[in-house]
Amino acid sequence: MLPAFCDGIDRRGFLRLGSAAGLSLAQILRLQATRAGEKPKAKDVNCIFIFTLGGMPHHDLWDYKADAPAEIRGDFRPIKTAVPGIGLTDLLPHTAKVADRLAILRGLTHGDSDHGRGYHIMMTGNTPGPGDFNSTKNNNVHPSLGSMVARMTNQGGSLPPYISVPCFLRSGGPAFLGPSYAPFVIEADPAAPEFAVRDVVLPEGVGGDRAVRRQDAVREINRLERAVEDTDKDVRALDAFSAKAYRLMTSAKAKEAFDLKHETAAVRETYGMTSVGQCCLLARRLVEAGCRFVSIEHGHWDTHRENSKSLRDLLVPGLDRGFSALVADLNQRGLLDSTLVVLTTEFGRTPRINTMAGRDHWPQAFSIVMAGGGVKPGIVLGATDKIGGSVTDRPITPPEMAATILHALGIDPGASLHTPLGRPVELASGGKPVLDLFS
Repeated sequence: MLPAFCDGIDRRGFLRLGSAAGLSLAQILRLQATRAGEKPKAKDVNCIFIFTLGGMPHHDLWDYKADAPAEIRGDFRPIKTAVPGIGLTDLLPHTAKVADRLAILRGLTHGDSDHGRGYHIMMTGNTPGPGDFNSTKNNNVHPSLGSMVARMTNQGGSLPPYISVPCFLRSGGPAFLGPSYAPFVIEADPAAPEFAVRDVVLPEGVGGDRAVRRQDAVREINRLERAVEDTDKDVRALDAFSAKAYRLMTSAKAKEAFDLKHETAAVRETYGMTSVGQCCLLARRLVEAGCRFVSIEHGHWDTHRENSKSLRDLLVPGLDRGFSALVADLNQRGLLDSTLVVLTTEFGRTPRINTMAGRDHWPQAFSIVMAGGGVKPGIVLGATDKIGGSVTDRPITPPEMAATILHALGIDPGASLHTPLGRPVELASGGKPVLDLFS
């Protein structure tokens, strides 16, 4: 829950960040700095990670089976794309036009059909042990990809390195890395007319002069605290990190990055005035301003009933428009080579349509899509059998997917970090990058 502001705000309330951990921005910056010297320098490649929550059906989008029976094939039809020989379904007319920029991975596979565990597997590249992963709490036992990137890359920019929109993704947290590598969560829908990112602007009623006076008051209180707690290193450092948080809140560049009103109506319409479309546009603005990893949730893909209607009327149109616009816009701006776009999900859906006109959970074979970040464009990697039920060529496991993303961002997926008890844990859980994807 994002903190509320009022005229009776406490001395650090206006510096509080809307992160899943509930820490102030100053605290997060301070925690990050304690380990800044440990980070190796990574390539200047960012990532936009779009997660379709619930299970994206590969048969109806990326891996159409034209020769299969109707109960497998479904209700959609193939269409031509920008790449001869790569077919998508008629649910994806906009994406078909940017197929020459995409790498479609048709061989994803793992063995867990539970939603919560699937989130963890695909957001971390790590298969967890027993336990319930469907609660609303942060259920990470392994760091998410966003937290890995925040931990392993330069923290010198004015924006948080890991941002999540329009909510916190379960299993999107830092696990043993600690709250300093949790995402900054934008708990608001960018498509809403009143959309604004709280906590990166001064509270209403706190103008420039008043803010300066409050900063003076904070410094004086901190001076008194230091007199009492002069052995507390964090307290002694608070002034510097509060100042950095304050600078972000008053930074024209930071405020502009979060403000979609700087985009023309035509650009916003190109992305589509949907939640996922405007999240994609916001993600482009954030990586353009220096954020290293932006995660986007697009939910409600659990189509056990009325799969075709749900896809056609609710789920796919906004994603098709927003995702294709993002890829085209990054390319037009010269940002696609330095931005890896990943469209993924926790698992696929069953080959056979059930008695409720839906498809059920199917982790044995499914598709994801990548673009940019050095990935070869206009290719399909991997294949499934004639009903899309099992992988027949180039299977890719979640650890390999995680390793591939880290590799694209210049991070060694074999690097190990240590838990608070000193146990070494490899980032990509033994996965190796899929080098076939790179030129």
